Amino acid sequence: MRLSLAFVGLVECLTLLTTVAIPVNGGIRPSFDLDQCSWNATHIVLVKTTVKDGVFSVVESWKGDLKPGDSLEVAELMPDENAVAIASYSGSRGSELVDQSRIREQIPRQPAGSQMILFLKKQEASGAGASTKWGPASGWGGMKVSVLWIDAAKTFCFQQWMNPGPSVLSECQRWPLSSSDPDVFTARIRQVLQTKAGLAEALALKREDDRAERLGRIALGDVYPAQKEAMDALAKAGTVALPEILQVMDGAPGFYDGVALVRMFVKAAGKDSGRQLHGRLQQDVIYWETVGPTLTPDWLEQLVVVGSPLFVKFNETSLLVRELDREHYAPAAHTVAELRRFWTSQPQLYDPKWGERDVQSGETGLEMIRAESFGLAKECGLFLEHVGTKKQ
Repeated sequence: MRLSLAFVGLVECLTLLTTVAIPVNGGIRPSFDLDQCSWNATHIVLVKTTVKDGVFSVVESWKGDLKPGDSLEVAELMPDENAVAIASYSGSRGSELVDQSRIREQIPRQPAGSQMILFLKKQEASGAGASTKWGPASGWGGMKVSVLWIDAAKTFCFQQWMNPGPSVLSECQRWPLSSSDPDVFTARIRQVLQTKAGLAEALALKREDDRAERLGRIALGDVYPAQKEAMDALAKAGTVALPEILQVMDGAPGFYDGVALVRMFVKAAGKDSGRQLHGRLQQDVIYWETVGPTLTPDWLEQLVVVGSPLFVKFNETSLLVRELDREHYAPAAHTVAELRRFWTSQPQLYDPKWGERDVQSGETGLEMIRAESFGLAKECGLFLEHVGTKKQ
């Protein structure tokens, strides 16, 4: 069974997840990541192709010391002999999935003067007179996924549309953008660069409370590399950063990473982490006791929407129970028992049969989601056993 990774609407995605079996071990292939490339590159340039394959002329420079008119050679971007221009690709939807000739898996041969955006890392040249070598900004996949091609006022990139399946060159519409307009990509690149500069300024602030406040705002943004670095810095700041961390947890960052949030919370709380985690779990129990009885049986479908309120709260609650269990924080036993009692009393939240299937063998999306909901009650039970409290 092949799982579509792009251009799938919410309704179609939910239908797919609840009706097909999903392979647990898929073949993930490299795909272009605009934010990561913009963040990691030492040089970002708009270039045009020349009559010589793999040689480009700089049109604009957005990061680094290259200037308009400079020439640079990138051997990895030399097309194969049978490569063709993007304009000759079939334009029908889904044609990239049935490209028997595998042309779309290759670097295209664009006409001289065609524009591209390169995300590069300058590599140190060795030896006197050695020419500069350029590497990819992407940490995985090479230069193929460190480039945007511009053709007919649209942006193209290498991306994996189906898993399992190849990484192919196609019209680029990847999170966080829903447009292939080159101007939209350019604006996002500038936003990422501005965010990176803002992070550097925040980290340089002397006053701890000012630094934490600025870092909290960045962590609430939608530039994931900035979020991660801001969250790491908040975690190291200690208890002074807890108000900002709680704001981040309540606000749900644009790119949600619950594990990172809880780890950040625990690290900042230090020796007081057990009490802080317990207090947060008490709030979550109140949330579920209020919201749970109002949920309809199809609420589980919202757990596949990363960043949705129910997904965020469910994920957080599960992680809090696991972390409290890891710390063996016995004072939380009553709250965990209360959560387990409530959860198992609500048929829309819990059914013992949901834990009978082996999801590792490849179950449908709905069965996997049900197993997650069943698993929360199981985690509660394990905590109570570990702290020596009978299940209630």
